[in-house]
Amino acid sequence: MEPRRADEMVRRLAAALRAVELYSPAHPLVQRGVTALGAACTEALQAAPTVTIGFIGDEVVVDDVRLAKSSASLAGFVRGLRDRDIEKITFARGVSADEFRAFVGILADRTSRQPVADRLAREARHITVGRLAIDEDEESQVGIAAARRVYRTAVETAESLWNQAKAGEQPDPRSARKIIESLARLVNEDRTSLMALTALKRYDNYTFTHMVNVSALAMAQARALNLEGPLLREFGFAALMHDIGKVNTPLEILNKPDRLTGEEFKIMKRHVVDGAHILRRTPEMPALAPIVAFEHHLKQDLSGYPEHIGARQLNLCTTIVSIADVFDALRSNRPYREGLPTARIRAIMHEQGNPAFHQTLLKRFVNLVGLFPVGNLVRLSTDEVAVVTAEHPGDPFRPQVKVVLDAKGEPLEEPVLANTWERGPGGEHPRAVVEAVDPESVDLDPLSFL
Repeated sequence: MEPRRADEMVRRLAAALRAVELYSPAHPLVQRGVTALGAACTEALQAAPTVTIGFIGDEVVVDDVRLAKSSASLAGFVRGLRDRDIEKITFARGVSADEFRAFVGILADRTSRQPVADRLAREARHITVGRLAIDEDEESQVGIAAARRVYRTAVETAESLWNQAKAGEQPDPRSARKIIESLARLVNEDRTSLMALTALKRYDNYTFTHMVNVSALAMAQARALNLEGPLLREFGFAALMHDIGKVNTPLEILNKPDRLTGEEFKIMKRHVVDGAHILRRTPEMPALAPIVAFEHHLKQDLSGYPEHIGARQLNLCTTIVSIADVFDALRSNRPYREGLPTARIRAIMHEQGNPAFHQTLLKRFVNLVGLFPVGNLVRLSTDEVAVVTAEHPGDPFRPQVKVVLDAKGEPLEEPVLANTWERGPGGEHPRAVVEAVDPESVDLDPLSFL
């Protein structure tokens, strides 16, 4: 982007925010500021599918352009955004005038307790805010906090890619490649934290978390098969984009709680072909991505869909993505049903003679995920509620847990770490896992205890 255009865009943004903080939303100065901001953004988005404004210290960077020191007068504007944990703002092509108005109104509203990102997701979906991507110093960090940052950025990127495709544009492979790089690092260095994050059962942004979860689960499977380097990342890329054809599927069909009619199912099945077409037309897209998009609903015996494709052997990446896709869909909460516990999902996927999955790869996946994955909330035989913190290598039924609620459902002042495989003086197990617990039912974030 030209420095002149970048500087103008940031100044228009600062001016619009100052106006809405001083005057009512209907005031002509506010309307003029929003219109000018929209015009500057629209002009910039003609050359790229997204434009990101980042704030580093008191400096401003627009895509790859660092603004000159003459923009130091914007320091107060930058600090105000950083005080609200906003380190970057991304505008995607297709953003409307209504979204610009909603955006400046949300940023100016200091009374709401709802996160800015959540409000934007409902009112201005082509505009996202967040923290800057992890830099080189942070990339050496592991643990749930570092994994959360990577995961949050991945979900934001997935939403941006989806919106680009839905608007009839080509998804930006450079954005996808950046986040796949970060996810691959976690798969190699801190798989436990990443797997715990994929176990969250939210449905308010299911489409985008599902994209990231399938990518992470596919890469974890591939890494367990000793795949690494560029091929591991290509598997993750293809998994991230496997359902992109659903941008053309009507929402009333995607979210229908009842069984689809024959005609509705015909429409649903088109997404595998649509996805392959979208990805084949996108420059710099790995060759594996359209193959997996096309094949991921084919079963091992080539039943499923698309139909009548002739003899072929499914790609290894397809078989891995199919397992991750179904597993994550079954365990996730949706508007029309609650997610299933891991044991129930295992039983469904392991049905005798099930032709959907490669049985050897399915067994490896089950061992990889575990019966009670790290980060899951469980109820114990003592009626206590605990977070799974580690798996027992020899007995998947007896993990290590951190007890966080007592038998009456009251929070413990100090959580208690317990190994459910340990026996008491009489040879009995004082604690045993009885069932999985939905975190929302007890209003807990299990990852905060890891």
